[in-house]
Amino acid sequence: MNAPDQLRYALDAAALVADLDGQHRRERQAYEQGYRDGHRSGWEIGYGYAHQEIAGRWQALAAQIRNLSRTRTHTELEARRWDGRREGFGRPRPGDRQGRRLDATNATAIPRRRSA
Repeated sequence: MNAPDQLRYALDAAALVADLDGQHRRERQAYEQGYRDGHRSGWEIGYGYAHQEIAGRWQALAAQIRNLSRTRTHTELEARRWDGRREGFGRPRPGDRQGRRLDATNATAIPRRRSA
């Protein structure tokens, strides 16, 4: 290596050492910019996922509400269960077996059990 080359390398090295603070500043700025860019893209990705998740949940909720609106009302279910109104369930209906009726003169026809 000749002297002019050595001198040029020494001057370049001295310039790098002299600009060490500037290099640190540029690196810090690049790091901060990268951090901000990453943070912003993370928020955008996170919001994208959140929007997809919310849209999916809304679809499920809308389907549940549609199905709920198709169900019968309480009055309809009660009429179906009790074959009419609940209060009238115990009353005789057409076609029911009436059983044998006892009149007052025949009331003793049913044997009674004697206690011991």
